Amino acid sequence: MSSILLVACSNDGNKKTKDAASEIDDVSISQIIEDFENIPTPTSIDLMKMVNNLGVSYVFEATNSLANQESYLSTKQKALNLGVYSADLSYEVAYQRKAETEEYLKCILGLASDLNISIDASKISDKFQNNINNVEELTSVVKDLFKDSQYILNQTSQTETALLFLIGSWVESAYICVTASDLASNNMEFIKVAVSHFEYSSTILKYLESRKDSSDFSEFYENLNNLQEPIEALKADMNNLEKFEAVSGIVKKMRNAIV
Repeated sequence: MSSILLVACSNDGNKKTKDAASEIDDVSISQIIEDFENIPTPTSIDLMKMVNNLGVSYVFEATNSLANQESYLSTKQKALNLGVYSADLSYEVAYQRKAETEEYLKCILGLASDLNISIDASKISDKFQNNINNVEELTSVVKDLFKDSQYILNQTSQTETALLFLIGSWVESAYICVTASDLASNNMEFIKVAVSHFEYSSTILKYLESRKDSSDFSEFYENLNNLQEPIEALKADMNNLEKFEAVSGIVKKMRNAIV
């Protein structure tokens, strides 16, 4: 999901630049959708369920407060926190917290509407209500909701919104891993899941390369870039608490800047 911005001296040069930017956006959006559907990390609801199945207790302070929704006014804030709340919804579904699941769904549908993501809210709500006691069916509904949202963003060429959505989702999933780590410090399988999620930051960094000087993305680019070395160090020594904390510190900084 990147675009090329070049200054050309001729109209023909400008046209070629625009065509190239459009082509790159189209290709990258398709890739991001494929990536989003196949990310082998806690961003996906399946991996959130894995965290639960590993015996890691639910952490109340891991999710973003629903009360914060009213403070998100700009498109950037709404897109980022649509991603944040989407990760939170996956977390609530995986831990079968019915009341919270319904509230986070309402929040997501509201933000999606604000961002002109025209999903069928009534249909999604009915599916949730009819399957509220069936975690497997809810898992399927969540996957469809995310897939539909990404598809609509693709079709309407909202490339920056789609990228902000992905960043928000990744950051919140990473934050959930960080906050749950105290309860799973001796669970190597959990640490491996967390690291696999942290690693995906390098892919997002590539998507941000051409937007690294943009005011909307420069800070994310810098923080994700700063994460790469600590992540590699953690991969080499997953039992090292200090190395995990080095990653955690940057994740928390990014999360605080979003919510």
